[in-house]
Amino acid sequence: MSRLSPGQRWVVALGGFAVLLLVVGLVGIVVGVVHASAVCGDDEYTVPCPGDTSGVLWGGVLAVLGLLHLGLTGLAGAVVWSTTPTIAPRPARRPRIEPDGPHRVFSYGTLQQSAVQDALFDGVVRTEPDSLPGWRIDHVTITDPEVVRTSGSDRHPILRRGTAEDRVDGAVLVLGFAWQLEAVDAYEVADYRRIEVTLASGTTAWVYVAADQV
Repeated sequence: MSRLSPGQRWVVALGGFAVLLLVVGLVGIVVGVVHASAVCGDDEYTVPCPGDTSGVLWGGVLAVLGLLHLGLTGLAGAVVWSTTPTIAPRPARRPRIEPDGPHRVFSYGTLQQSAVQDALFDGVVRTEPDSLPGWRIDHVTITDPEVVRTSGSDRHPILRRGTAEDRVDGAVLVLGFAWQLEAVDAYEVADYRRIEVTLASGTTAWVYVAADQV
């Protein structure tokens, strides 16, 4: 729900004050009329009692002021509401989550793109150059429209086992949270499987390879 701007809050407050004036004025009129219609005497002979009728006068004045005030407030409100936008609701505070990493993922393709990282991790993550020996790059056609939209292409690289001379260059993504690793799992389609490997640097990392190579 949107919040009111300062100008809108002033209009609401003035409107409330105008309604209060109107109510007090009407109460004053009623009290004055009751006093003015009072009678004195017994069952056989009654005469009007001299009562205080000033309530009718002051009540009428307050009621008229309240009506005028309410009308002017309505006009001011129409102007303020048409020219002053409401304020968006305060964003919900996300609970603070302590890092539970690092979780290292070796990327040889689209995960190195800043746009993909921003979509998956809510920002660009730290990367370290590295390579994976004993594997070679092939390609696969992606049919998941969300993955294609995120990466900008339906042709993605995929790893297959190679010879001892084969080597795939890439980078290690250093993820601080488990949910980021889960986001990569959701991004990589069924053609891929995540396995743990040892890179050329000696670093242990996760990597996504062809499902039929596991």
